Parts: sequence; C-alpha cells; structure tokens
Amino acid sequence: MFAKACERVYKFTRPLIISTRTVDGTVSSSCGTFIIINPEGWILTAGHLFDSFVKYQQDMKKIKEVEEINARKASMAVPGAMTLPDTIQLDPKWITNHSFWWGGDGLRITSVYVNREIDIALAKLDGFRPDMVQEYPIFRDPDTMRPGTSICRTGFPFANIATDFDEGSKSFRIRNGVLPLPFFPNDGIHTRNVLKQNKSKEGNYDMLYVETSTPGLKGQSGGPIFDTNGHIYAMQVQTNHIPLGFHPISEYDGKSIVENQFLNVGIGVHGKLLQQIMRDHHISFKVEGDSSEEEQYIINE
Repeated sequence: MFAKACERVYKFTRPLIISTRTVDGTVSSSCGTFIIINPEGWILTAGHLFDSFVKYQQDMKKIKEVEEINARKASMAVPGAMTLPDTIQLDPKWITNHSFWWGGDGLRITSVYVNREIDIALAKLDGFRPDMVQEYPIFRDPDTMRPGTSICRTGFPFANIATDFDEGSKSFRIRNGVLPLPFFPNDGIHTRNVLKQNKSKEGNYDMLYVETSTPGLKGQSGGPIFDTNGHIYAMQVQTNHIPLGFHPISEYDGKSIVENQFLNVGIGVHGKLLQQIMRDHHISFKVEGDSSEEEQYIINE
C-alpha cells in the first residue's frame, strides 16, 4: 500500500545526527529526522531535537563563569602560601562540544525558528544545492484529513549511531559503518485529532495534532507522517501511552507482579498547523490542488 509513497518520501527525508561531549569526556550521539521542504533548502523538524543545543549554550555559560571565578581566586592567592584557594569544580555532565549533522557533510543551518511549545523547528540549510533532492514534498490539503485515513511514518530508528571526538580538530566524526542509515516505516491510521485547549504563547496558534494508531519510534522525531500518495499529513513529535485498564498478574521469581497495559500511539503536528507556520514565515511549499491529479498543486509564497 505504501511502497510508492515511501519511494517518494525517501527522496526528501534525511537523518539528523546529534553529537555531544561532556566535561568528563563522554561522547554521546542520537538521531532524529528532518524534511527538506523546497529548493531553497528550508527544512522542517521537531523542536525538541534542539534541546541538547540549548543545554550546551547554558552549560558553556556556566563553564565560563566558573573559570572566571577560579581565575580571580588564583590571582588573590598569597605568594608562598602553603595552600591555594578552593576552586569550583565543573559538573562532569556539562556539555563542552555539540554538533548537528544534517544528512551530509558541509551542511549547516541558518535562519532558525524553534517553537518548543508546539514542538516544531524551521531552518535553512547553508551549503544546500537544489539538485541534492530529486523530488520535494507535497503537503496534504488539511480539509481532506479525516480520522480513519491510512497513514505511514518513517525515520531512522534502531540505528547504531556512534561518533568520536577528534581533539585535534575539535570536531566529531561518524564511525565507519554507521552510514547510510536505513529507513524504517510503520503504518497505521489517523485515529483522532488532538487540540490542546491553550493557544501557543508565540504566534497564538491553535495547537492541533494528529493521533495515530501506531507509535512513533526513537529516531523518527521530526519525520513525515504521510498518506498513500506520499503527501505530508503531519510531522512526528511524540508518543503517548494510553492506559487500557487491564491489569494482568504475572509471576516473576515467585512474586506476583501487577502489569499495567498501555496502547502506544503516535502524535504528530497537524498538517494544517505546519502549513500555517510555514506561511507565516514566508516559506514556499507545495500543497495538493483541488484536482485529483497529483501534478496539479498550489505553490504558497
């Protein structure tokens, strides 16, 4: 059902590899997904993928403050004294180095907009060329989006992401064998619309989301939720766990354990909200036209 749709979506969907290094030297990496929207290199992804960068900025400010305090203490040390002033120790988990890898070497982002409340990020790729993408996405007409519609999502879960930090160049290197990352699609249906009661503080948007019968997986955040034509329906951002009300009892090591059972459902930013935000930021994108022919669509500028 989704074979042709996946072929289309894979052309404009890319992995985002996030790497960090902390004071104690620990290198960590994770993966998300982003959508290349147009030939200008604008991309769409989940806002929470920028959380580590925000922490990095905060940690670097703390490190600078600590270093300045320690330097002042050292300057006040009495010459010949047997003891030196106590110094403040850095938190070993403060981030000292951070990197985004946007699906290819030499690509960076500019003109970044992040709305963490809605969980959306827009950015423009610096170094992008239009020929890097064979086909750009078409967004589904929001008026045709109804519960019960067959949908699919994709991204890069279950990938063994590993990076190393090069002290000489002060940069991260993706280990051999990690790339290329395999896509992983999982299908389902549009179960419900989720409208949060409050409007977003920034932009005063109606916070509208699509709930799906299957969960989003780690590595699919920021990736497309699409219909059988490969048209963008929503963007994956979260997985909710709905209690089923079943409490079976299982035996483990001679003990009775009550197990609570849940239904895991995906949550994606609704296509209507995605399109509204892109229009407000004057980003061009393609939308389904009134005709059933896929070649006919409206370009919103």
